[in-house]
Amino acid sequence: MKQFNEFDDLLKAYQHLNIIQSKDEFDKTKIEFVYHSNRLEGSNLTLFQTEDIINSHHIKGEASFLECLMAIDNYRALNLALTFGANKYPLTEKMLLNLHETLLKNSFENDPAYASWKDKGQLLGEFKVGSNRIRRTDDGKDVFYPTPNVIESKENILKSLELYNFSSEHFLEKLSKLVQNIYNAHAFFDGNKRMTRLIIANQLLANQLPLIVLHGHGNDYNEALFNGYVNQTNEPILTVLKLVICQYLTQQIELAKKMNKSKNSGFGLII
Repeated sequence: MKQFNEFDDLLKAYQHLNIIQSKDEFDKTKIEFVYHSNRLEGSNLTLFQTEDIINSHHIKGEASFLECLMAIDNYRALNLALTFGANKYPLTEKMLLNLHETLLKNSFENDPAYASWKDKGQLLGEFKVGSNRIRRTDDGKDVFYPTPNVIESKENILKSLELYNFSSEHFLEKLSKLVQNIYNAHAFFDGNKRMTRLIIANQLLANQLPLIVLHGHGNDYNEALFNGYVNQTNEPILTVLKLVICQYLTQQIELAKKMNKSKNSGFGLII
């Protein structure tokens, strides 16, 4: 398909150059992933605070205890998603529930905002047991949008996983559909947008792509999901995926070419 030619050509060039993320780059990207993901959900932690709390469980300056737990949980869930992806485990209902349980483990235990869900009998590692809504703030007023009921949301998730796993469509096309469908289903009592980002990270590694922070560009990611929900299309999130991945691959290819050129020209630095 012509709309994916740029991505396919860049990926081929990237793989031809045998570019591999260094451990330092990979670790840095994971911190940035968690920071930007939580930032989109209202966290006020800085990037440096996020790094401190993840690496040492200590933090400098004022910070919310719950936001610290949110960072730790998201980081652990990301590591789990990446492990599943690196080992090419197939996407299943069990995997999604396992990721979601890790994503909210400490937050669910300590955040009083979840009290009403606990009263409904909500448990970690399970899909939602009650109704939820998508909240948007327009002109200072909260507007609520309905989501599928408990039964429908689970059915939509399982159907979306099956379609993805057996689809012959282009990787970006089927991934964008899966991500949009997971958001539309809103099958989790909280963390639905964060779950879509974890699934993307998981599938990037499963398909021999580097870990990329797709949601660190303003609020485009969340906006794309919401627009896709309103218009029942995967096009907005597909545009974000394609744009950011192509930008990253282009940058890495150019950097690798410059480094190879420097080596071939005999340039050296003596210390």
